Amino acid sequence: MMQYILLVGGICLVGFLYSAIAMKVHNGYKKKYLEEHPDASVLLIKDCQWNPLGFNHTIYVLTINGEAPMQTVEGWGQKAYHLLPGKTILELQYEKVRPGIIYKSVRTTYDPQKIEVDVEPNKRYTISYDKTSGFVFTELTEKA
Repeated sequence: MMQYILLVGGICLVGFLYSAIAMKVHNGYKKKYLEEHPDASVLLIKDCQWNPLGFNHTIYVLTINGEAPMQTVEGWGQKAYHLLPGKTILELQYEKVRPGIIYKSVRTTYDPQKIEVDVEPNKRYTISYDKTSGFVFTELTEKA
């Protein structure tokens, strides 16, 4: 019995150490990028990747100016990307999942779209998806 407790404890310890090291490395990359580009803006993704009823919708950022983006995390695990000031072309894809009757879930993936946005230095932006107008890029205003 003691060997199983030690095995489970060892696995938990290894997982904890891996998470701590990965977070340290990721924060180092983020800090280095922000030192190189002090005027970079932040793009926050407004989606719902998990819902207890199974109604999920996800926005994927495929490319930023034709290059693979580096995802970061803001706050409590909200996906974010850093954008450089000026005209930026975002290639985005939207996917929604709902519970099905015959199948466990029904997944609908929309074709990738490219949108051009004007990014100002040191601002925070959000992107969301609306059924009628498509992707909505808005500046996030801080509440006083």
